[in-house]
Amino acid sequence: MVERVLNMKFNDVAEGKFTFAIKDIKSEVKDSDIKVAMESIVAKDIFLSKGGKLKSIAEAQIVTKETTDVAL
Repeated sequence: MVERVLNMKFNDVAEGKFTFAIKDIKSEVKDSDIKVAMESIVAKDIFLSKGGKLKSIAEAQIVTKETTDVAL
C-alpha cells in the first residue's frame, strides 16, 4: 500500500509556522495547483493558528510512504 500526504506549511503573523496535511493526495496534482490552493487559503483567511492569522505560504511537500505487510 502506498500513502501520499500533502503537507502545506504557512507563516503566521506571530512569525510561527502552521502545517496543514491532506491524506491520499492524487498523483496528478501539480505544484502550481498546490501553490494556488495555498495562496487561496491565506487570502480567504480560512485557518487560524496559535500565532493568529496566516500571513504567507512557506513550503509544501508530498510525502510518500509505502507499507508492505509481512507474512508471519
